[in-house]
Amino acid sequence: MNIVAGKYEILEKIGGGGMGDVYRAHQLDVERTVALKMLSPALAADSAFRERFRQEAIIIARLSHPYIVNVIGIEPWQETFCIVMEYLEGEPLSRAMEQCGRMASARAAGIISKAAEALQYAHTKGIIHRDIKPDNIMLMEGDLIKVMDFGIAQMSGSSLHTQTGMRLGTPKFMSPEQARGKRVDARSDIYSLGLVLFHLVTGRHAFDADSDVEVALLQEAPPPPPSQLAPDIPTDIERVILKAIQKNPEDRFSSAIDMAYALRKAAVSEGAASRQKSFSPEPQTPRRAAEPTRIKKDERFDAAPIPTPSAASEPQKFSFSKKIAASLIVIGSAAALIVLINPLKPNLTKRIKPIEPIASATPTPAASPTQTPALDARYYFDQARALSNLPQSDAAEIRRLYEKAIEMEPGFYAALREYGMFLCERKDYFKAKAFLERALAICPNAEEEKAIQSRLALIHQNTK
Repeated sequence: MNIVAGKYEILEKIGGGGMGDVYRAHQLDVERTVALKMLSPALAADSAFRERFRQEAIIIARLSHPYIVNVIGIEPWQETFCIVMEYLEGEPLSRAMEQCGRMASARAAGIISKAAEALQYAHTKGIIHRDIKPDNIMLMEGDLIKVMDFGIAQMSGSSLHTQTGMRLGTPKFMSPEQARGKRVDARSDIYSLGLVLFHLVTGRHAFDADSDVEVALLQEAPPPPPSQLAPDIPTDIERVILKAIQKNPEDRFSSAIDMAYALRKAAVSEGAASRQKSFSPEPQTPRRAAEPTRIKKDERFDAAPIPTPSAASEPQKFSFSKKIAASLIVIGSAAALIVLINPLKPNLTKRIKPIEPIASATPTPAASPTQTPALDARYYFDQARALSNLPQSDAAEIRRLYEKAIEMEPGFYAALREYGMFLCERKDYFKAKAFLERALAICPNAEEEKAIQSRLALIHQNTK
C-alpha cells in the first residue's frame, strides 16, 4: 500500500501536468478523497524545477475562489514534496468537447464568464495564469467550473519570472506576446480565454497546424470570424471573442471582469432571443372560405313525388291517400320513439360530459412563457450578478435586483445564496444570515452546503 506523509493512500493516477502527475488518494485521518500533484522524478532532481513547483503550491494556496481549485496543504514526498488539493468530480473542457462536439453559444458564454471571474480574482492578487486552455478548466455538474494548473503562473514580486526568449504555455491558446517570449500581463490570459471560447462555440481551433512553428506563423494574421465556421453564433458573443483575441493587448478587454460582464450580457440577450423565437406563434396560412357542408340524403326518408293532378284521373286520389297514410305511420313511429327515450334522458345526461371549448392554437400574451415568474427572476438575478462584479457599482441597485428575483421566485436557490454572500461581504450580517439559511435548506450538493455553512459560521463569529 503506497502511503504519502503517513495519511494519504494513493488510489490511481488521474492525469498529468507540465511538471508532475496527479493522483486520486484517500486521506485516512478524515476519510475523504483528495488529489495529490507530484513532481516527476526526472524533474525533481533539478533544483530550478523544484523551486518552480514550490511556487505553484504557494500561488494556489494564496487563492480562495469558488472557481479556482483549492489547495489543502503541502506534504513531503521522497526528495521533494507534493501538493494536496481538493478532488474534483468532473472532466476537463477538452474531454467534454471530444465527447459532445461544439457547445451551444449561450452555455459556452456562461462557462467562460465564470473562468473570467476566476482570472480576475487571480489578477487582483498579482497572478497571471499563462496557460489557459480547455485542459485546465474543469467542468462539473451544473456547469460549475474550476480553473486549475498554475504550474507556469507568473506572480508579481517573484524571482521566477520567465526569462526573456523563454516560451512556456500551449501554442494554440497562447497570446502573441507570450509566444515571442515577452513579458505578459492580465490581457494575455484574456486573449487565451477568447481562444478557448472560439474553440467551444465553433468546435475548431482559431489557429490549427501540425507544428508549433506553423501555429506561430498563423498567429501573425487574424483568424476567420467564428460565424464563418458556425453561422448560428450570436453576434454579441462573436464580438466578445473578436475583442478578446486582438493582436494588440491595448485593443482587448482591459480586465477579465469586463470580459465576464460582456459575456453575461450576451448570454442573457441570447437566452431571451431564443425564448422569444421558441414561443412566437407560427405564421398562419390563410384559409380558403369554407364551403357549405354537403349532407348526404337518406333516400329511405324521401317522400314519393306527388304526381301532377289531373281532373279525370281517379288513381291519383288513391296515390294521394296512400301518401297521407304513410306520413301518419312515420309520425306515429316518431312519437313512440320519444315515449321510449324520455325515461332514459336523465341517465344519458349524467353520462355524457359537456364538450369543453378547444383552446386556441395561437398563444395569447398572458400565457407567453417569456412572462413567467421563473424567467423574469432569472433576468433580474443575472443583472444583479453582473453589476456586483463591476467595481463601484450601485449597491442599492444590486440589492433591488436580487430582492426582485427572490420576490418573483422565493425558491430560487442561486439568488438566495448569492444575495446572502453579497450582504455578508457588506457586513449586513443579520439579513445575510436569513437568506443564507433559506439557501441552505434547499442546497443541491455537499460542496455548496459546505460553502454556505462556512459563511454562516463567519456571520456567527461576527455577531455573537
